[in-house]
Amino acid sequence: MSNTRVMGNATTSLAHSADNPAPEAGMSRDIINIGLNIFRAGIRRYSEEEQQHLEWLWGYTFDVLGNSKTELCRQIGYDYKFIYEVFTGRYDGELDTFISAIQQLKQQASQKMPLVETCVIKRLFEAFDYAAQWSAMVNIVGPTGRGKTYAAKYWARQNNHGRTRYIRVPSGCTRRQIVTMLCSSCGIGVNGHKTTDLEQRLFKAFTPRNVIMVDEAGHLVPRSGNTGTAAIELLRDLHDICGCAVIMIFTDVYLKEMKNGRLADYFEQFIGRVKYTLPIPDKIFRGEIEDIVKSFNPDASQRLIELAYKTATARDGKLRTLFEDLRRASDWAQQQGRALQAGDLQVAVRWRESGGIWPEE
Repeated sequence: MSNTRVMGNATTSLAHSADNPAPEAGMSRDIINIGLNIFRAGIRRYSEEEQQHLEWLWGYTFDVLGNSKTELCRQIGYDYKFIYEVFTGRYDGELDTFISAIQQLKQQASQKMPLVETCVIKRLFEAFDYAAQWSAMVNIVGPTGRGKTYAAKYWARQNNHGRTRYIRVPSGCTRRQIVTMLCSSCGIGVNGHKTTDLEQRLFKAFTPRNVIMVDEAGHLVPRSGNTGTAAIELLRDLHDICGCAVIMIFTDVYLKEMKNGRLADYFEQFIGRVKYTLPIPDKIFRGEIEDIVKSFNPDASQRLIELAYKTATARDGKLRTLFEDLRRASDWAQQQGRALQAGDLQVAVRWRESGGIWPEE
């Protein structure tokens, strides 16, 4: 394929194209309006390895870029007319240069989400991999601030070649809302469609190769006075009918409600489908702290590590808070042209605890 990044050998005989897209109610001009089924059918003409890269780009486009044509073209460095021809299977030239651009974008995306593989992160990845490998239903349970959400987003974006659909459940989530979120993550248009129609599209879209990752899944557990279980039942149905993996991420209190609350009898058959549960302890391990600190300064002093451990295990401490303190401290140290030291972290902690430093009068 030429480095000029033009149409190459793409055919243009079909009625709809990038310039003449198929209409859909309420469709924005900046929105990619290629149906998921059209995309899947289109990329079958390419090699298995090429399909995997294209699936990753498809997932990244909807999960991270908000389905924006403009942003996709900007980040991948190709015009939309070419991308459209590839996504719909109309391009019959070599894809080597385009695949290299996808690989470069994937590397850039990874750099935007730096990750320290602590012992907890490694266990989380093992659970995610298990779900994907065995198309299993998996529960992740633990307190806030332990890296569950960050690890889930990282894994969803970097792994499984774009076949993972990550959604974050809002409080009071309805079945329609979760259907809409899943459709949007897959690239299925929702405007002008009834919930039942969209559900049928989801049942056709998901296969055993897919992973549904549901963050804040506890919001699907009905609150007191509410017995509606339709939203969480959709996940069960997708798992049972489509064979896809489902990963549900809870804080401790919600899983206890499922097991011991007023709807425990109902959730018993739901929990019975769970093949693996990873409980993340409240305790922060010293090894975690050392790994995190050394990601900022590989030659960190023991004093810095001890201060970081004290910060993370304080009453108002969390690993998430420690990360923020370390980032701020590291920025200050870099501005002075030196490595992060214990004194920098002390200043960052004091700055946070004081609500920021006000200018002197």
